[in-house]
Amino acid sequence: MSTLGPLSIRQTREGGVHRLAPIGELDLATAPSLQSAFDAAFSDGDAKVIVVDLTELGFMDSTGIHLLVRMGAACEDADRLRVINGSRAVERVLDVSGVRDHLPIISRDTDPLAPVPR
Repeated sequence: MSTLGPLSIRQTREGGVHRLAPIGELDLATAPSLQSAFDAAFSDGDAKVIVVDLTELGFMDSTGIHLLVRMGAACEDADRLRVINGSRAVERVLDVSGVRDHLPIISRDTDPLAPVPR
């Protein structure tokens, strides 16, 4: 687990699924640590799917939204990104920003290797 200020990132791997679970606050100061974790997972040729689990994120600002959108764009061709929705506050940010329909959001109990309906 990596830690930077009010954000830590739990990273796990199960087969071809690489999970990144940011814990705490995702904002301008902490987004680079999640970006670095994503870059490492993305460049790993064995990672079929990268799951960003937002369930333990207490706060996310527009920097976090932009980061999720960039992650989605990077993974779009190979359909490699999955995002697990977070708290009501994080869910509200996704709704208000209008990105919910542009991200492959799944529930916690969904198989991350299953195709995401668009």
